[in-house]
Amino acid sequence: MFKKTILAVTVMAGLSATVAQAHDMPPPAGPGMHGGWGARGGMEVLAGLKLTPAQHKQIHAILQAARKGKRDDWKQEGALHQQIRDLLLAPGPVDRAKLTSLTQQIETLHQADIDSRLDVAVKIHDVLTPAQLADAKVREDKIRSLRDQLDELTAPPPPPPGKGAPKDDDAE
Repeated sequence: MFKKTILAVTVMAGLSATVAQAHDMPPPAGPGMHGGWGARGGMEVLAGLKLTPAQHKQIHAILQAARKGKRDDWKQEGALHQQIRDLLLAPGPVDRAKLTSLTQQIETLHQADIDSRLDVAVKIHDVLTPAQLADAKVREDKIRSLRDQLDELTAPPPPPPGKGAPKDDDAE
């Protein structure tokens, strides 16, 4: 269930970022940047959609509202990570209770970020027409297929026979 939620959040966050910058897309990512949602957070999915000026305005307002307070969250998370590094680099035994508390605070920030991105994605979804959503789905499917093909082409070759793991006969 958690993986499906993360996937949905990732897809919709990519959609939200895409719509905001669909009219002035950066060039495609370079080699090695195809994994996951790429360097642009999935913006390529909606890059070619024809949005009305009203849709652009609505989506821009949604994204601006979502950005408020993000810098403070990033600073807070950075401070928590610094506290973890300080604990791990201090002489003597590590205070595991303090580590647990800090990691729980980071996880709380991450969950709030996921919830916020999902909220933004739902709001953007509601701005788009059914035809635009269908077009975005076609684009997403094609992008996913191309990424899968690229992953297959760039995967390391399997180890040659006899140089990998021991055979069943050798294990006895």
